[in-house]
Amino acid sequence: MAPRLLTYKDLAERWQLPIATLRIWVMKKKLVPVKLGRLVRFPESYILELEQKGIS
Repeated sequence: MAPRLLTYKDLAERWQLPIATLRIWVMKKKLVPVKLGRLVRFPESYILELEQKGIS
């Protein structure tokens, strides 16, 4: 079974943040996405890990 990949929109809804904030965090390397060609996704396992540790 393939891991679930979240879009910016999925993650913004989950964390109740603007997509722009997530994009800034990616630029500042607070979030590390997986790039599939032009697509940017976040593995759900990575997001769960961040939620447990807390993002700083």
